[in-house]
Amino acid sequence: MRPRRLAQKLPLAIPVALVILLAMLATLQYHWSGKVSALEQQRMKASVLRDGAHFSEDFDREVARAFLYFHPSPAVPADQRIEHVSSQYDRWISEAPYPSLVKEVYLIRPAKGGAQLEILRPEEHRFVPTSWTPELAETRRHVDAVTAHPEARGFGLGMTLAGEVSGLLIPLSFQPPPGTRTDDPLTGTHLLVRFDPQTIDREILPALTQRYFTGPRGNEYVVAVRETQDPKRLLFVSDPKFPVSSLKEGDLQVGMFGLRPFEELRTLSTEHGLTMHPRHPERHPESAWPRMGVQPFEGHHRGYGAWRLVLKHRDGTLEEAVTAIRRRNLAISLGILGLLGVTSGLMFVAAQRAQRLARQQIEFVAGVTHELHTPLTAIRSAGQNLADGVVADPTQVKRYGVLIESEGRRLSDMVGQALEFAGIQSGRRVYHPRPAGVEEIVVGALQDCRWLLQEKRIQVEREIEPGLPSVMVDAAALRRAVANLIENAVKYGGRGAWIGVRVRRDPAGPVEITVSDRGPGIRKEDLPHLFEPFFRGRDGATAGVPGSGLGLSLVRHIAEAHGGKVTVATGPEGTAFTLRLPALEADETLAAVEAPA
Repeated sequence: MRPRRLAQKLPLAIPVALVILLAMLATLQYHWSGKVSALEQQRMKASVLRDGAHFSEDFDREVARAFLYFHPSPAVPADQRIEHVSSQYDRWISEAPYPSLVKEVYLIRPAKGGAQLEILRPEEHRFVPTSWTPELAETRRHVDAVTAHPEARGFGLGMTLAGEVSGLLIPLSFQPPPGTRTDDPLTGTHLLVRFDPQTIDREILPALTQRYFTGPRGNEYVVAVRETQDPKRLLFVSDPKFPVSSLKEGDLQVGMFGLRPFEELRTLSTEHGLTMHPRHPERHPESAWPRMGVQPFEGHHRGYGAWRLVLKHRDGTLEEAVTAIRRRNLAISLGILGLLGVTSGLMFVAAQRAQRLARQQIEFVAGVTHELHTPLTAIRSAGQNLADGVVADPTQVKRYGVLIESEGRRLSDMVGQALEFAGIQSGRRVYHPRPAGVEEIVVGALQDCRWLLQEKRIQVEREIEPGLPSVMVDAAALRRAVANLIENAVKYGGRGAWIGVRVRRDPAGPVEITVSDRGPGIRKEDLPHLFEPFFRGRDGATAGVPGSGLGLSLVRHIAEAHGGKVTVATGPEGTAFTLRLPALEADETLAAVEAPA
């Protein structure tokens, strides 16, 4: 008994174990996705930090390149430095990657009445006096500030300017060694190398954005450049449609537009006698560097660059973007697990159904064997008695003939049902629909069942509506379907000894053939499987009602093959099966009759 109980509990244990396993996988997936998201967030931060630093360095390298071209070398005599600037401008135009970056070059000379301004005329290779414009007012204040602090003269490599005029302020004099004096005539004289904002906005910054922030994932970040001192002033936005308010606090802010200690500047400092850092830090404390015009860089978030590179993820903050990715991955993973669970459930249900079908097939074979054995035994016994002359009375001979005929008909019906089912399963069953009268088919089905009705002493109540339209059916197949419904009503009608056959046309159009009985009805749990092959209700199987379980499945197949359907209504007072078939109108019937078979 124990192995049998274990075999019964095993199918139920499989889905329970599968559910537990899927729950464990989902839990592991959730924790694993959290760790992956944390690592992904660190990777994205490191990546954007690296790319932002490279973006800033590449832009500052172009600034340093301009400084390298226009800063004078100590090897050039003081009286030739100004003329040397003109030749360096020509060299810049012919060699620089972005020659239009330098828009104008000014010479600022100190004077008693105020600094004098001169502008370079490249075609004439000389500086000519010009007046201070309103946009150069901020630059003039910078020059006055540097002049007011002599200790800053010649210190470092110059300074960057932001605001209305962006560019470089480069001293043309050099700081002498400590304790010495100089008669340099260019003391206090500066070059103003003014940059073209359109070149920066339309060429340099878009190229750097394309290089560092357009990859396999697409343009995930919005790149903006704003002034450090005036954060509201945006100089560049990679996506003009992106809301500016979201750029106040980006995922990363990097200082840029300053003179950095690139290797090119280190080499230049040796050649030009310049220093990268103050020789005497105690005389030039770090807090005084911004006031003196020097922009040291102390990290990506604390740099004193004149501009700030602001990076903003399109999905919000970097944490929100990673959270969205995690949710998407979790949704995909849980969807896969859910699909796996549903697939496993369907496989389990299919296995249970296949097992039930196999059991029904075994029961079918056993039932058919018994059903075949009963009429064959009766036929052989009656034939043996007739052959041996045991029965000689004409009345008895007639009774034996009736027995042989009824048992032969019963045997033929079983063989016919088996062959019909085999033809349906193999796909070789072909119907030949032609217009036929429903009344003739129903009457023929009752005639086929007359022996069974007489044997069981069944009262038949027949109601056929007059003037019914024809239906397009295979008459023999539909006659077999109606006969199966009649036989089914006789078998399961109980002690009612009554069946009703009603044929009418529904107001909606189809013709309805209803076969009803007064039996105990069908159990609710048996209804979903009623039209499955080999299925037999629990009550019929336990009561020993003969049958193969094929009749109703054949009825449903025949009905659907002719564009109709079969339904059932059951209750304590009986059961009614209704076969609905589409009706033919008069013109359709005439066309179908005239068409070749």
